[in-house]
Amino acid sequence: MVRVPYDDLDGWRQVYPPAVFVAQFEKVADGFDQALATIRTRIAGLEADVSSARWAALAAELRVAEAAALHFRSTANQARFVQARQSLAAATSPADRASLARQLETCLRRELDLAVRLHALQSVDSRLGFEASNQYYYVPLDLAEKVLNCQDLLNRWLPAQRSPS
Repeated sequence: MVRVPYDDLDGWRQVYPPAVFVAQFEKVADGFDQALATIRTRIAGLEADVSSARWAALAAELRVAEAAALHFRSTANQARFVQARQSLAAATSPADRASLARQLETCLRRELDLAVRLHALQSVDSRLGFEASNQYYYVPLDLAEKVLNCQDLLNRWLPAQRSPS
């Protein structure tokens, strides 16, 4: 069974320090992004030389690789968000609070962008988001809801966090 980790950063990372955990997921996402860029560069202009069926199969596989990169990057973002939110709750100085609020805003804006990108991919490829034990781990409406949640956090929650209680 697969489950959503929610706020349990310590459970996600197990023995890895938070910074190492985040860095490793970013490295994996960067690796996928670099590989995708290389493949797209090498296949540019070759569409006429490849059957439409093979080209469609290649495009489908590139969508899967891009979705994987988005998932890995999202894991890093969510870990950073949890860390910054926990630090903000404990912060007492206005400078620390302001810095942490900026970090939270950056995480939220990145997550919003990733959700939009993943929604676009899943809307054309129903394999994305499928997980055998859950059937669909997420569907396009779940990703649309994530966008709305990120916007709400940016517009309502974060401004309230910027002011000391």
